[in-house]
Amino acid sequence: MASAADFFQQNFDYIIIGGGTTGLALASILSTNASIRVGVIEAGLRKDDEMILVPGMVGKAVGNPEYDWNLVTKPQPFAQNREISLPRGKVLGGTSALNYMAYCRGSKLEHNDWEKLGIKGWNWNTISNAIRSAEAWSPPTRHAKAHHADNVAKNHGRHGYVKTSAYSYYYDLVLPLFETMNKMGVVTNQSEASGHNIGIWTYTASIDPQTNTRCYSTNAYYDRVSNQPNITVLTGAQASKVIFRQTSSSDLQATAVEYHKGGRTYEVPVRREVIISTGALQTPQILELSGIGNPDLLRRLNIPVIIDLPGVGENLQDHPKVSMGAELKGSHETVDDLNSESFAQQKLEQYRLSRTGMLSSTLSTVVFVPSSSFIPLDKMQSILSALDEALQLPQIQNSPWKKCYEVQRAWLENNGIAQLEVVLEPSYTHVGCTNDKAKHYTLVVFLEHAWSRGHVHATSSSVLDSPEIDLAMLDSLGNIDMMMLVEAVKYAFKVMETGTLGDLTAEIIEPKPSWSDEQLMDYIRSDIASGDHPIGTASMLPRSANGVVDNELKVYGTTNLRVADASIFPIHVGTHPQATLYGLAHKAAEIIQTSEKAEL
Repeated sequence: MASAADFFQQNFDYIIIGGGTTGLALASILSTNASIRVGVIEAGLRKDDEMILVPGMVGKAVGNPEYDWNLVTKPQPFAQNREISLPRGKVLGGTSALNYMAYCRGSKLEHNDWEKLGIKGWNWNTISNAIRSAEAWSPPTRHAKAHHADNVAKNHGRHGYVKTSAYSYYYDLVLPLFETMNKMGVVTNQSEASGHNIGIWTYTASIDPQTNTRCYSTNAYYDRVSNQPNITVLTGAQASKVIFRQTSSSDLQATAVEYHKGGRTYEVPVRREVIISTGALQTPQILELSGIGNPDLLRRLNIPVIIDLPGVGENLQDHPKVSMGAELKGSHETVDDLNSESFAQQKLEQYRLSRTGMLSSTLSTVVFVPSSSFIPLDKMQSILSALDEALQLPQIQNSPWKKCYEVQRAWLENNGIAQLEVVLEPSYTHVGCTNDKAKHYTLVVFLEHAWSRGHVHATSSSVLDSPEIDLAMLDSLGNIDMMMLVEAVKYAFKVMETGTLGDLTAEIIEPKPSWSDEQLMDYIRSDIASGDHPIGTASMLPRSANGVVDNELKVYGTTNLRVADASIFPIHVGTHPQATLYGLAHKAAEIIQTSEKAEL
């Protein structure tokens, strides 16, 4: 760690803006070359306390300004004008310090289809190999295998950085959910890491199986190199813009990064490259403050336009989610038990002593299904009809993102691509519960390929002012997202009423299976939230398709500015993105190292 004054006096070959999931990993990989110097500017501080490291404390840091940026959307007109919260890690390690630790892949089909968008060199084999390079997998325990943990070694990396394994503790609702989904025709997937993620499965987590603590970007990557003299991390400092000079060609060269700390502004020079890695919700702001973006927006903010790139901040996508609650029959151990101070203390002492018990785990089981599994054929026909009509509108036919829509439309009828994720959380609180001893669970449905497209933009010329974030929640072509979510909720009712889980369910609390479609829509508008997987706002696409970066992550119009975070995903993948983001760090490092060699 360095002081702000020391940092700006150093001579760095590479400066990474953002010491989060991808940025800190990338910086650490680059620093393994002792002949180069790497600097990292991170707004958060290092926090290695139990709120981060103890798996069962996941969510405790959310909302705390010492850990979380506490970003919110602008009021969402289609979601009862609510502002929707968007947790993002404001610590060294970024959101890898706050997430649910899922280390899982998208599908082979999705990644291979990126090439249809004009992207080269980012197919499934490339992504999968990069994810394996990041991973240091340990086989599951016998208990984990009894809960269907992935034990197919060939699909995992063994010698990487991020320690992964299956959890050692499982709630007693896990196996009933497997039995119920199997009864509904959903197969048990023994290894989603294969590139085929349809089915119900127990996910591999970013956990150190020796200590049962969170493995995240800081302790997985940075701690391996932190004693090296050629990597310097500045925490508690906020980068505000990249400074450029004109080259002999028409492209601009990044020469320095401006940052703020302690009320002062500094400028640190860079010899080779700047890499922005502040995530899909903040990378656009830094680009815009640097003069890169939509000229109309930049002029309104009195920011000189240096590169006209209208795609900056556009194409924001997420996994919108809706939660449903139920009461259980009988006696169960659930997360709600931790609301009892004495119970929570007992479990914490157990964890500290033996690294076992409820706090050694988070959620563990997910269900991924294609549209044909949860949307009846007649409903599907009406959804496709409404969508196809909307896709013929002039604004879509002439849209730079037309190819993305075409790919996403084909995915709707592909049984190998997940459109819905279902997660059971052993926790739920509701007003009017009269039974103090009652236990509950929540079933959450996520749209994996929502049709809404939002934006993120700077609101002033100061990085200290939060960007405007608009998820455009439920504002989709032909009202498709709402139509699909209604069917998703109905599917979730069936899950709650079927098989072993159905036998354990005393009552579905809210919403009710008896409600009309109109009532379900009202509920969805009142409850819909972010799945916390924002992507797309600096898309890797051809420049003519409103792309911001090319196949080598380089910002169009520059010689040495790259972006490496979820903002470069052009279209969403049906998975939790953490593993892909670690893979991105390794792929970015490979691209940069190849570029280094070419210059020699």
